[in-house]
Amino acid sequence: MTPLEKLDAFLEKHMALLIVAFVLVGITFPDTFSPINHYTMPLFAFMTFANSLGGGFREMADVVRHPLPVVVIFAILHAAMPLLALAAGELLFPEAPLFTTGLVLEYAIPTGVASLLWVSIGRGNTSMCLSLVLLDTLLAPFVIPLTLRVLLGSVVEMDTVSMVGDLMIMVAIPALLAMTLFQATRGRVAVTVKPRLAPFAKLTMLVLVLANATGCAPFLRDITPTLVKLICAVFALCLLGFFLGWQAARLLKVDFPTAVTMSLNSGIRNIAAGSVLAIAYFPEDVLFPVAFSPLFLQATTAVIVKILYITKAGKAFRQQAELPE
Repeated sequence: MTPLEKLDAFLEKHMALLIVAFVLVGITFPDTFSPINHYTMPLFAFMTFANSLGGGFREMADVVRHPLPVVVIFAILHAAMPLLALAAGELLFPEAPLFTTGLVLEYAIPTGVASLLWVSIGRGNTSMCLSLVLLDTLLAPFVIPLTLRVLLGSVVEMDTVSMVGDLMIMVAIPALLAMTLFQATRGRVAVTVKPRLAPFAKLTMLVLVLANATGCAPFLRDITPTLVKLICAVFALCLLGFFLGWQAARLLKVDFPTAVTMSLNSGIRNIAAGSVLAIAYFPEDVLFPVAFSPLFLQATTAVIVKILYITKAGKAFRQQAELPE
């Protein structure tokens, strides 16, 4: 095993703990690490490119061949959850509309690239997950501003054109470039280049988490009942996303690997993208609901994967696949 492979394996194994550690460091030393926020856009573009090298346009065809689960996941991601976030914000924080904006922004962003890791760990449908991530990433420059405009148009002022431009630079263009390289090399970049970039992509995500956490520091120095309520709301909405994905899978009666993918992709969000947008386009109050999520999202996902395997379907799949307990 090469040094890069060892580093990647270490980061993958301890990612949940590392994210918590980087969040705590960012909160503790905000003045030291806040200058990183000036470089979040190119860092995010690199992370998107590196993580998108695993598939090309042919993989996107899986969405067309098996549309129903994908359509349901998109309905959860970009209709049900943003509406529920808006309702929760207006109900719980009528005097703090910027917190509501932060909640809606968190659930307007696409499914997280980290879902590829967790779906693989959970033995889900990795092909469908990759198709979802690529498609949602490409649509993000249009879906995010549209969602915010429809749900919050009368509450916040947004430079929609600039936001779309930044999302193209951070998300769509790097993803398209990676997919084009994958297609042009007939998948060789996934074997030769992607593994070499993988540890740096994970380190980049940790740096972005660190930068985003600096924005939480002013709030956490003076915890109020409203902030405690906001933290609980963020956590509850996170769990609800996973739950809706699992229940939808049960209603569709899909196989267990597909159910794992539907649950995880409905719950995991590209928090780094939301944080970059919050920093660039909104007052600091909007950042807190988004930047606080990484503190528990990865650890929660690890628990969700274990819970899925103690369900009736999970036990049956484990027995059928002869997986260890």
